[in-house]
Amino acid sequence: MAADLRLRLAPRSLPLHWLAAPALLGLGWLLPTTGVGLALRLAGATACLLLPGAVIARALGLHGLAPAFVWSLAVLFAGMALMFAFHGSLWLAFAVMFGAGACALPFALRQPWSRARLSSLGVLALGAAAGISLWSAAAFGGDAFFHIGRIRKLLDFGSISLRTLDEFKDGGLHPGYAFPLWQGFMALVTRLAGVDPDAAVLHAPTVLLPLSFLLVFEAGAILFRSRWAGLALVLLQFALLGLAPGHGGSLISLALAANASRMLVFPALLALVFAYVRRPSWPGLASVAAAAGALTLIHPPHAALVVIVLAGFLGARALLARRDLVPLGAALAGVIVPAGAVALWLLPIVRETVAHNPGTNELHRAFANYRNEL
Repeated sequence: MAADLRLRLAPRSLPLHWLAAPALLGLGWLLPTTGVGLALRLAGATACLLLPGAVIARALGLHGLAPAFVWSLAVLFAGMALMFAFHGSLWLAFAVMFGAGACALPFALRQPWSRARLSSLGVLALGAAAGISLWSAAAFGGDAFFHIGRIRKLLDFGSISLRTLDEFKDGGLHPGYAFPLWQGFMALVTRLAGVDPDAAVLHAPTVLLPLSFLLVFEAGAILFRSRWAGLALVLLQFALLGLAPGHGGSLISLALAANASRMLVFPALLALVFAYVRRPSWPGLASVAAAAGALTLIHPPHAALVVIVLAGFLGARALLARRDLVPLGAALAGVIVPAGAVALWLLPIVRETVAHNPGTNELHRAFANYRNEL
């Protein structure tokens, strides 16, 4: 009865911070596509793409950036799957994404409204300051031009299938990026911002780093049950990945799929896993599965590392504490099932890839590299 009463008395208006995203984007459109104008456009476009996930997360009774980010990727996946199935354009994926958010809106408005914590706002502001420092260090690195090429295809082609996104004509799909989920996200950021893909990929780390800070903070605060520990984890990651290597380190490539998987989706997944362990619920488990699926689609090797880490944590918990074993096991299954489904889908693509069977030296190098990542 009390719960029903709270539900009936819950506010039925949009949270004001949801309205800030389109306002920020509109302000950016009033300015040139350089400097502050470019930054505002990218920030507003990114925030707008998080709105569908925020609405769905609120409808499910979930709080924080992690579920909002993950559910935005989940509905984008659904939209892109339909886009590929019907050979549509990127606008079809955009329509499905925001259509899902619109369908969830009535249920979201029935949920009690909660204000953002000052600690979260502080971490977001700290991330914004760190992101601004990346602006002058921006540079293309790694396989940036491969990803920019796919983003351009998603933007320019009116009839899109997976095969139209080959790296070369009739060259086959790259097994590591067969489903371009993150490139689709960046393509929509580019489209909403009205800028060139080169500029979007080059300077998107400035607006993505605050999201990474907040996601890492949420994961640390939930795991260690301390906001100070969450902040320490944020500073540690920034020091290791950004300051120690110099010139921004791997943070300047945050707009690329591999780094987005490691610095955005991975901490979101950890935050959702430990939030589910603290309070098991079907929306929490569904969010874990959605995050695991997104992680595997964006960069498959990281899913294997997550399974190793969570399995080790489950084993340690069983030996030392003998608590939380059932929810931890369920969360691990929630990671393995979608990751396994994506792996099965990728298997035929891997088999038809000419270079999928590397030599012994390459295998040793790869294992050494991923040992360091683990």
